[in-house]
Amino acid sequence: MVVRTGILGEVRPNPELTIAERNPYVPRQALKNSVRHLPGWLLPVLLLFPVLLHYPVNISAQEVVAPSIAGPDFHASVITFQSDQGAGKTQVEVYVSIAYDQLYFVRAEGTFRAEYDLNLVLLGPRGDMVFDETTRSQTTTPILEETLSDEIVRMQRFTFIVEPGTYDLKVSLLDQQVEDPRELGFRIEVPGYSESRLSISDILLADFLGESDLSLPAGAVVDYAGSQLFVRQGHAYIPNTRGMYANFAPSVLAYYEVYGFNRVRRTEQDRLYRVEYYVLNDTGETAVYYMRRHEKPGSSAFNSVEMNIQDLTPGKYSLRIDITDMGSGTTVSNEQEFTVLESYLTLAFQDFEKAVNQLRYIASERELRLLRSAPEERRLTFFKQFWASRDPTPGTKRNEVMLEYYRRVAFANDRFDVPQLDGWATDRGMVYLTLGLPDYVDRSEFSSGSNPAQIWVYNSMRLHLLFEDDSGFGDFKLINRDDYRERVQERIPPER
Repeated sequence: MVVRTGILGEVRPNPELTIAERNPYVPRQALKNSVRHLPGWLLPVLLLFPVLLHYPVNISAQEVVAPSIAGPDFHASVITFQSDQGAGKTQVEVYVSIAYDQLYFVRAEGTFRAEYDLNLVLLGPRGDMVFDETTRSQTTTPILEETLSDEIVRMQRFTFIVEPGTYDLKVSLLDQQVEDPRELGFRIEVPGYSESRLSISDILLADFLGESDLSLPAGAVVDYAGSQLFVRQGHAYIPNTRGMYANFAPSVLAYYEVYGFNRVRRTEQDRLYRVEYYVLNDTGETAVYYMRRHEKPGSSAFNSVEMNIQDLTPGKYSLRIDITDMGSGTTVSNEQEFTVLESYLTLAFQDFEKAVNQLRYIASERELRLLRSAPEERRLTFFKQFWASRDPTPGTKRNEVMLEYYRRVAFANDRFDVPQLDGWATDRGMVYLTLGLPDYVDRSEFSSGSNPAQIWVYNSMRLHLLFEDDSGFGDFKLINRDDYRERVQERIPPER
């Protein structure tokens, strides 16, 4: 039996929802490519340079506000749970998040409207069709700035029941204004769960996690403060589909389920189970640990956890949960990877020179001189002032331009780093920080007499940028720098 839940646009407020825990600030997406309805060469500049933030934007009826390409703000995560549809079956939930800046909005009758289809296809081990579903949704806003936001996110949950095994999953986003869909693909291993043996579900990372009224049905979707909360087993949550958190956020939130507790209750130990929580760094060392003992509520348990990450350095981590049935002595575990992003103030405090160097793509010569010559006791003040001058919403706690820039730095470091050079400092990092991801990358494989090459294509700017790796270590140098300079209209760092 296939169950479909959580169709966009069909949720309604529920005043009975109660929130037990709240994570005040955890960014839901890592990176975005903001766009404005302006001449193509101004699109990337608008996000990063405050003098252009007030550039007049005039959109007439039926004109389109175009999105950035599919990437950091169109994402999906896959979670498996025990199914109630009988033995040998597993429930799979796919959460798809789409930020507004990924959609085409058309202005009509005083509002901006986006219409799109989401299609999910699941293929079995032999390539046979197991699940194929398409939902059509629309969303509207009267505010132009919201159409460019990566903070306003619509989410869709697909739910289906399958046998354990290996499957291929494809999620497609088809906007009604464009012909080509944007796609995400996964190969997933679906485990089996049983009431006769101890097991733990996948770990669902969340941006928000609280308690819901137990009268809410399984699979319910609740609208709360403009966001969609998904409900399961008395918990309400907003999934973090990217698995990214900031180290100035208070915690990582997670939900998981345990099945198959020993039902024998002869001794005190038989009534208890132990949970050990580990945050492991990329070398497997324990960065955070704590342990709890709980009384078994029955044969299964539905738990949430909050792990403090304020003291973690930026990087890749895993949340590992070990469950031990203290009656039988059986232990099972599961892990979920996540990434801690770098806080700009942490970097400025630890390595001010590096923090200033990272601004070279967007700061003026005068600003760089002021920052580099600032007395030590005034450095952080000057650094904060630099970003405050670029805050498009100074009356709020968030500086969207600053957050976007450092998310791009993190992305560049992850994708473009080479020996002896961080990804943000490479030519590809420079282009990504200022122009965002390209619409298309044409890769040329190594052949005799030629260097590996990439061509980054930006359709809206009619721009093709050629990179060549003449070192053989993946350090692709920008060849046609004049074309880049022409679009960005900014100082280009000197050749390395």
